[in-house]
Amino acid sequence: MKGFPNQVADFGKLALAMRCIVELEDAEENPRDEGLFGIALVRAGVAGTGHRPKPIDQYIKEQLKKPLSGQSFRATARGLRQLFTLMRLITDDGETVSVTERGRVAATFADAELEGAQVDFWRRVVRDMEHEGSHPYLVLLKLVGRKPGISRAKCALALEAKDDTKEELERIAALADLDEEKIKTKIKVSDTNWDNAKKILPRFAEQLDDVIRTGGNYVLADAPGRADAGPAFAAGDIRSRGAVRTPRSSREVTADSIGRAGTGAESDEVPPPPPEADPAAAQKTIQLRAGRLRRHNLLVQDLAARFAQRSARLFEDPFDVLAVTDSKAILVEVKSLSGDQQDERDRVRDAFSQLPYYEAFLTQSVVGETPISKVACFERPITAAHSKWMNDYQIAVIWYEDGQLRGDALAKRFLSGLLKEFD
Repeated sequence: MKGFPNQVADFGKLALAMRCIVELEDAEENPRDEGLFGIALVRAGVAGTGHRPKPIDQYIKEQLKKPLSGQSFRATARGLRQLFTLMRLITDDGETVSVTERGRVAATFADAELEGAQVDFWRRVVRDMEHEGSHPYLVLLKLVGRKPGISRAKCALALEAKDDTKEELERIAALADLDEEKIKTKIKVSDTNWDNAKKILPRFAEQLDDVIRTGGNYVLADAPGRADAGPAFAAGDIRSRGAVRTPRSSREVTADSIGRAGTGAESDEVPPPPPEADPAAAQKTIQLRAGRLRRHNLLVQDLAARFAQRSARLFEDPFDVLAVTDSKAILVEVKSLSGDQQDERDRVRDAFSQLPYYEAFLTQSVVGETPISKVACFERPITAAHSKWMNDYQIAVIWYEDGQLRGDALAKRFLSGLLKEFD
């Protein structure tokens, strides 16, 4: 089983730790110095002052009297440096540590609530982590989806996968059927390494609301960041042949029934009014939300009608549209736009987060082995930079302009034969 840094799993503390590194670098100190970095972590509250807390200066003074190997904050500093390297928040050449642009963004979230842009940021960071041939966070989510109700301990198997292939997923999923002692014997892992392996990744998934925890067991959330929407799968909810079932909210629809249910109260088109908002402001937000939702659903219905003309089967919830034929599947997220630049950024980030998640975890039972193409559909044109960014991740962009459906070159390749506008 792969070793994995296990010092800190709380995103708030990770942001604080990154701020420590940034401050050291800006002061022309070397963040790779475990003494400097470790002491900074203690002063920032990332590393504690022992089982019996004591004044920070007293604790540091006592620690510095110990041999280097006995200074506990050094171990925390070393583990965080390793984790931040995997997260690409820093680069480490063995002599010096340098903060990446992504790392400086992480530092800006220190002392901020874990919500909105920060959640999107950390989700991208942990999904991108590569470690010895696999993407362990994505492996974890697939394992939870494959084994609903899996225990926190057995989530350690995400670090057993040698790569991201379906065959490796099947292998570790089969191991999850064994009791813990048999698993450890079979993969030849020590009790210490096993206990360390289960500490970090499940905690990341909980904070990002990608999973729902009940007691010591996990099921996949119905959408990224939407634990409030309920589980995609219930514990033990797997068919006899081992195929993943459709999320309990998803359903096959027609062009006439799509976009009329299941997308109202939890729509992400406009945030709900805060509880403390005055009645007039709350009413205005509710009206705006209703208008955006109506426009969103009209776009969904129009797009579904176009797919239906080519005899595609249609599915919805939590995704907006999944159009399936014998040879291809098109997964679409539709976003209305207010015309404000920040709103466009928010909606682009939403689509970017949702589409890969839905493709990876919530479509298999419908499409089987049929290849899926991801498409983001917008109410009006978005910036060329946003379009290119999504294209770089194999997400095509389409939009409505003067009543006509248009798209980029990638959309034309994906949608040829399914929408007449792209034939």
